[in-house]
Amino acid sequence: MSTIIRNLSLGIAVLTLAACGGKADMYRGGPSHSGYYDTTGVERLHKLQWKFNARHAIKSSPTVSEEQIYVGNQDGYLFAVSLETGREVWRFKTGKAITGSPAIFNARAYIGSQDGQLYAIDLQTGQKVWAFQARAPIAASPAIDSGKVFIATTSGQFYAVDAATGRETWRFKAGGPIYSSPAVASGLVTFGADDGYLYALDVGHGMERWRYQTNGVIHSSPAMSEEAVYVGSHDRHLHAVDINTGQGLWKYRTRGTVTSSPALYDDLVIFGSHDHYIYAVDINTHLKKWQFKTRDWINGSPSIADGIVYIGGYDKNLYAIKAKNGNKLWQFRTDGAISSAPVIADEHVYFSSTDGYLYSAQ
Repeated sequence: MSTIIRNLSLGIAVLTLAACGGKADMYRGGPSHSGYYDTTGVERLHKLQWKFNARHAIKSSPTVSEEQIYVGNQDGYLFAVSLETGREVWRFKTGKAITGSPAIFNARAYIGSQDGQLYAIDLQTGQKVWAFQARAPIAASPAIDSGKVFIATTSGQFYAVDAATGRETWRFKAGGPIYSSPAVASGLVTFGADDGYLYALDVGHGMERWRYQTNGVIHSSPAMSEEAVYVGSHDRHLHAVDINTGQGLWKYRTRGTVTSSPALYDDLVIFGSHDHYIYAVDINTHLKKWQFKTRDWINGSPSIADGIVYIGGYDKNLYAIKAKNGNKLWQFRTDGAISSAPVIADEHVYFSSTDGYLYSAQ
């Protein structure tokens, strides 16, 4: 197994974006959902640059693209906000709550809503380009690969939609509702479902390549390297699965449900658990390298930049932790739970909270 997951994840992202025909920004730093950002981190927290009031709880993870940041709220609005000033550029209203993270590609934002539609929105005007009727709530984040937008629904239907036209390319029916956001790498799109299976489908035609069974519901979103897929389950384990065969490689047990989506960095897979701990597990030995205790559930997902792990929890804090040893660098308290994943860009960390604010800290 490779010891340079960070570089492999970047390579996967570059190949995938080349297949797309352009740069895409999306949930967890790219289509493979490694959670890694190739940028300078925030080792010392100097100040809060700004905070944007979305006026309703935010469970959506933000997406940074060019000079703007995009995030949805529980009132069904997608906001475009200036990175420099924290001021609203435009907003777009859907019919119900937005819990997923927008994907940005070819001057459009793609976002699913609990109203059962996937929207393509013009980045300049904030106006709808098209809407795809999924006919069931979309709770997960879309992923983009090869000109397709992949979305999952709570009815168990999984769709590939043409990014340019909004037309269905193919669909697949899982055995239960899907809250897990799809990840894409090596010609596969993977996601978990409430039937306890991790599915791997062919990106081109949607045929099932393999499925791996856990002993619980999967709400965690998978992270993919060239060799393995990592995902958490309600069975209290993090699972490592062979990307080619779908066979289980190993699993690590915690004392709580694992809904946090893992992040990959060097030889480590890092994730949170409802047992209040953040874990770093060595992918070669399958042993814990460190753990960090918080005061409540960790439902949000870690992001990593410059050797620093950023992760929020139900204790309302965002934590910055050294990836190599688990030592805390700093923490920042909000007035609500942080169940999303931060984004790191140009010595800033951006994160959202159920207190209704989007934060920019440096």
